[in-house]
Amino acid sequence: MVESNRTPRNDTRRRPGYTDHGYDLVDYILGITREIWEERGVGPALERYYADNVLLRSPAGMVTDRQGVVASTLQTLHEFPDRQLLGEDIIWRGDEENGFISSHRLTSVMTHTGSGIYGKATNKPVRVRVIAECVVRNDQVVEEWLIRDQGAIAACLGTDAEELARLQAENDLGIHGKVIFFTPNADVSGNYVDVIDDSEEAHAYARGWQAIWGDKEPAVIRQLYHDGACVCAPCGDILHGHIDMDRFVLGYLAAFPDMVFTVDNLIVNRAPGLPTRLAMRWHIEATHSGWGCFGAPGGADVYIMGLTHACMVDGRLTMEWILIDEVSVWKQILAHSGVG
Repeated sequence: MVESNRTPRNDTRRRPGYTDHGYDLVDYILGITREIWEERGVGPALERYYADNVLLRSPAGMVTDRQGVVASTLQTLHEFPDRQLLGEDIIWRGDEENGFISSHRLTSVMTHTGSGIYGKATNKPVRVRVIAECVVRNDQVVEEWLIRDQGAIAACLGTDAEELARLQAENDLGIHGKVIFFTPNADVSGNYVDVIDDSEEAHAYARGWQAIWGDKEPAVIRQLYHDGACVCAPCGDILHGHIDMDRFVLGYLAAFPDMVFTVDNLIVNRAPGLPTRLAMRWHIEATHSGWGCFGAPGGADVYIMGLTHACMVDGRLTMEWILIDEVSVWKQILAHSGVG
């Protein structure tokens, strides 16, 4: 890992993370997010806070160096120059000696005033939820998993995930000669070793999702979720209670009946006066072989990267945020069918 502590001349700002009360990872994550995006630090800020050989995985593809992160940041700011990142929660574990992992849930509030991967500028307001899971060592991000709800962006722009995927796939073909999306074959191994928190709440959450998604047993929804649970789902959808959640799950199970579900990483935070908070990274490998929420089956092999946050009280979920980029799922389906 290449480290850099370069600070711009005459910059006397406190370095994020270093507070009067010691090192604070939440302060670090919030601080570098603000400095990179809203304060327009971009290049110099990313040089300070991202390793030169950072590994950034998202459903849209794999980035293997800091310059790639700089390029994608500038592209996003061109399309959404007034972008604000409103932090909702950070769930984390670790220490300075061994490093940290943080799962940062936020909402981007912005206006589509620049043309780019989301089409010609529409001047429409956009509200989209994001989760970024970062591995931090020696004051730099060395690995990251990032999911934006691109389906929600599509809805805000007056289209849908399938049509936005078609636009992006056609752009990919024109520029790269192939449709770009993340697959395990494109992955580059990092040094972070995934962990599953060894607690009753973590095991209950992982077992519940495995039963619902892996074992295809929607009945477990009624055991895992509170009767009035609120779930923020892909494409900006909001689900209320068991019936909504059942409909959402069945749409995926029907589309991908052979899906193999795997929990990759699961961390838990507790704080006085708050429910138990959980952050889970997971993935699905499947074949698009059934009629479900992705239309007519076409036989595409599909890889779905997922990040979730949840609030648990007495062993049941009261709130959950499920991040899946359905635009990237559609790109895989379209690539298999030849786009068009």
